[in-house]
Amino acid sequence: MKTYIAGAFCFSAILLSGCVFGTPAEEEISEKLEAAVAAEEGYVSAQNDLRELETEEQQLYDEIMSLSMEEFEQINSLADDALSNLDEREEKLAEERSAIESSQEEFSGVEDLTGDLESDELREHVDVMIETMNNRYASHEELTGAYETGISLNRELYELLKNEGLQLEELEQQITSVNDQNAVIIEANTAFNDLTNEYNELKAEYYNLAELDTEE
Repeated sequence: MKTYIAGAFCFSAILLSGCVFGTPAEEEISEKLEAAVAAEEGYVSAQNDLRELETEEQQLYDEIMSLSMEEFEQINSLADDALSNLDEREEKLAEERSAIESSQEEFSGVEDLTGDLESDELREHVDVMIETMNNRYASHEELTGAYETGISLNRELYELLKNEGLQLEELEQQITSVNDQNAVIIEANTAFNDLTNEYNELKAEYYNLAELDTEE
């Protein structure tokens, strides 16, 4: 049985704050933080589309598995639909990666501003926030790589299903490979979400430490 990442492949997003008022350095940093959030809007949209596509692929797979080899023509057609679905998912994944890269570019300016902060406590906190966010970006790259591998394995699965002479053992081996990779994806996704939540907490604490007024 093929397991699925739809539903399990959820995500946490960085949170947006409102107006801020503080020292010039504090305000500039907050502007960079919010610019990084805004840059990830495309990531949120792509994630929603990915989940819908994963659900559609699950339905296609279930339908294929309900058919007999006497209905091979229909199996072949459904496998083609699933392959097209995977192509769309690759496109959405590219959109997601692009949004994260834009966010990283916006966030990179924070480090240059930490030296202008007057409070040692605040400076140290921002350093931790920077480290956490950079770890988050690296974690997303690992997640993306795992997801790309998953798409490749699923593509191999549907190409196999288009082979009328497919042996059951070969099919079972490929399904196992897909399932094993889905477990890797879910683990990577959990790590990314944990870092996102950690960053959100640090970001909220930054506003508290800097005594910046925000409108959530």
